[in-house]
Amino acid sequence: LPDGGAEVWIRGGDYRVRQTFRLSAEDSGTEQGPIVYRAEGRGTPRFTGGVAIRQFRKVTDPAVLERLPENARGKVMEADLAAAGVTNVIPFELGGFSSGRGFRTHPAMVLFVDGKPMPLARWPNEGFVRTADVPGPATLSAWDHRPGTPEGRFQYEGDRPSRWVSEPDAWLYGYWFWDWADSYERVAAINVEKREITLAKPWHSYGYRKGQRYFALNLLCELDAPGEWYLDRTRGRLYFYPPHGLAEARIELSTVPFPLVELDGVSHVRFEGLLWDLAAADGVIIREGEECAFAGCTIRRMAGNGVEIRGGRKNTLRACDIHTTGRGGTVVTGGDRRTLAPGGHVVENCHIHHLSRIDHTYTPGVWLDGVGNRIRHNLIHDVASSAMRVEGNEHLIEFNEIHRVVLESDDQGGADMFGNPTYRGNVFRHNWWHHLGHWNGERESLACGQAGVRLDDAICGVLIVGNVFQKCSVANFGGVQIHGGKENIVDGNL
Repeated sequence: LPDGGAEVWIRGGDYRVRQTFRLSAEDSGTEQGPIVYRAEGRGTPRFTGGVAIRQFRKVTDPAVLERLPENARGKVMEADLAAAGVTNVIPFELGGFSSGRGFRTHPAMVLFVDGKPMPLARWPNEGFVRTADVPGPATLSAWDHRPGTPEGRFQYEGDRPSRWVSEPDAWLYGYWFWDWADSYERVAAINVEKREITLAKPWHSYGYRKGQRYFALNLLCELDAPGEWYLDRTRGRLYFYPPHGLAEARIELSTVPFPLVELDGVSHVRFEGLLWDLAAADGVIIREGEECAFAGCTIRRMAGNGVEIRGGRKNTLRACDIHTTGRGGTVVTGGDRRTLAPGGHVVENCHIHHLSRIDHTYTPGVWLDGVGNRIRHNLIHDVASSAMRVEGNEHLIEFNEIHRVVLESDDQGGADMFGNPTYRGNVFRHNWWHHLGHWNGERESLACGQAGVRLDDAICGVLIVGNVFQKCSVANFGGVQIHGGKENIVDGNL
């Protein structure tokens, strides 16, 4: 490298991603000579893993019209994916629930119009319905005295599911036992006479019980509202009920089933002012890197997480916008818990918002693990569950603003820690936690509650100092919840 390192200037414009941009150790800079990839001039370089869908026509196939709801006939448009350059259609297969910590999706294609994600055809169009009786053996007990069954069968009220009998790939999303444990479940059979739905195995690990929330999706017969869409994977056809005229609309489909950027063992490399957009997977992954940085970048519209920092030391996300993801914003892991050697990663001055669109629980703005990392001066909002999940030791969380989180999941905190009394030495100081949950009353309160900072099940040795907690719970917990544990200090907060 020359003295002072090297710079790669990238002109503004759209760059179609056809494979992951990978750097390895041999692509590293040095402390005195870093390598910088940065935007040139005023235009923003956009690396996109999606395709524009431009050619739509009205649906005329009688078989398709017959499946569509009557109010949507004549309004739903269709596009040929092959003609748009999409030859690899990702199956609708969203993985299985695992150990109460959410689950990892397979890649997922998402339709966007003028930058906003469109909902898959679903019922009901908003919110949830509730399970009726569960006929399986009631062998699963719970603290709230509402037993459940391990069998994936339940009855429903009304007749709506009778419309789904002929659907080839019907799915349900729900909180089947606990209101903090969600999963997608494929429909195996619908017994119209019994009003009973049987789900495909493997069944949800916590089981099923009466009165739990769910909705149905991926159903052409429910494509009845502006903005909804459905993908016929067998025929390669996209069906869309446009919310407005298509002439001026920018319609894009995320397609690439891999991360847009991967750094493996890379050190002293920076990215500045770049935009990564529209992956059907994660955005950026940094493995065992050292002193790499993303500054002033945007990572948006990923089906998975925005950025993952897996191991390494002193990597930084600074002044980045991370938003509109199917899972979380960032996953940050670094440091050695055996020796308490710090990782030194920093997430600073970032705007992280509108997350957890596909996987609704345990997909926070920042999932922090390891030792000695810092989360500071960030704005995090509009997340279905927590803004932060904190594990490990001696992390510093300071000067952040968090609001409109814990919007759907129950029994969570703006920052959530759980179940390990050796997670000691963590500090939450001078943060503003406000308006968690639904203060405008648009959704019902759930059984447990929310908290600003939640220390759940034997968390010990945490310092919570100088924070402002404002309207942090519409249910039971309040600003801080300490659920077991010892030697936690709550001092000088408002």
